[in-house]
Amino acid sequence: MQKYKFGILLAATKDSAFTIGTLLLNILHKMPNQIDVFYIVQDGFCDLDKRIICQSTFT
Repeated sequence: MQKYKFGILLAATKDSAFTIGTLLLNILHKMPNQIDVFYIVQDGFCDLDKRIICQSTFT
């Protein structure tokens, strides 16, 4: 099991996918190379939202 030094946990409803995506990008912009992992607990993001969030945070 891999251990991470610094992670962020976010929780969201299906209506806040845009807000979570914006928050992730802002955190990555302000704290590059400091975040090891993001955990997102959500209840109903559509597949497109999930794909966009994953692509934007790992590029």
